[in-house]
Amino acid sequence: MPLCAELYQKQAARLGLDELQMYDEALVYPNGNATPIGSTSELVEKARNMYHELSPETGEFFDFMAEYELFDLETKPGKHMGGYCTFLPNFKAPFIFSNFNGTSADVDVLTHEAGHAFEAYYASRHLPLLELVHSTSEINEIHSMAMEQFTYPWMDKFFCERADEYRYAHLCGTMTTIPYLVAVDEFQHKVFENPKMSAKERRAVWHQIELDYLPWRHYDGNKFLSEGGFWMQKQHIFLYPFYYVDYALAQTCASQLFIKSTKNHKEAWDNYLALCSMGGKYGYFETLEKAGLDNPFKEDTVKKVVESIRGLIDEFEAKLNK
Repeated sequence: MPLCAELYQKQAARLGLDELQMYDEALVYPNGNATPIGSTSELVEKARNMYHELSPETGEFFDFMAEYELFDLETKPGKHMGGYCTFLPNFKAPFIFSNFNGTSADVDVLTHEAGHAFEAYYASRHLPLLELVHSTSEINEIHSMAMEQFTYPWMDKFFCERADEYRYAHLCGTMTTIPYLVAVDEFQHKVFENPKMSAKERRAVWHQIELDYLPWRHYDGNKFLSEGGFWMQKQHIFLYPFYYVDYALAQTCASQLFIKSTKNHKEAWDNYLALCSMGGKYGYFETLEKAGLDNPFKEDTVKKVVESIRGLIDEFEAKLNK
């Protein structure tokens, strides 16, 4: 939280604002956020080149995806919204679904969902049973979040001269999302503990949680949101109870891999391949141990991760401010 508060203060100053409002939080730069350059087919080809340069394993994986057209990326009339990765077990084939919109989210799909897809491709060829290919979500989301950061060195392909702006914004985002993820989890605990709360009481609970975890959040005088109405926009609360905190656990582990990659890329990548090869073969704590990752529940793990990420953010800021 202290790091996030600092990042939002710097963002407000960058945007020339005395105080960030909720609708300002997504705008990182006054001239707009970095956007990728190229058509869908061009972005896919750039991704193919990137994955060939990243490792032999990812190069083989992406060639397979491209050869069998295992993407549905472009927005079309009547198409379901959103983005995800699924798996076709009869063919040991991942499939990525998305709706490209001309923002950095398009590249995020080619890294986040490709992380899920790579794990499914890799694990299905290393494990004896397809039932073992996937783990639980707090492990599965490490595959995707870590891939987002392993691909940082290739972001020049997508964002050209604004690549560092994308990397900085993305890295800050890995931290600023965590308090919200935890807030959603705590809200769900309180709602399930007291299912007879009225709508007004639920809003009051969310409002207090925001004061605890998101003290920088301002709603520009909107009465409904200021009194706790914002919780309703998160579909996970309605559809996937207690799933959301898994992203925070996974980000803590993915950040460890990123930190390690800045010091010893080979060791970090070997840890990642070990993680992907295990699928759901082991339980949570044993999987982390075999992949060389610290347990997020252990004392000081989060503190060590945040301190290291703070240092890397400072390096990006110094580079951008030259």
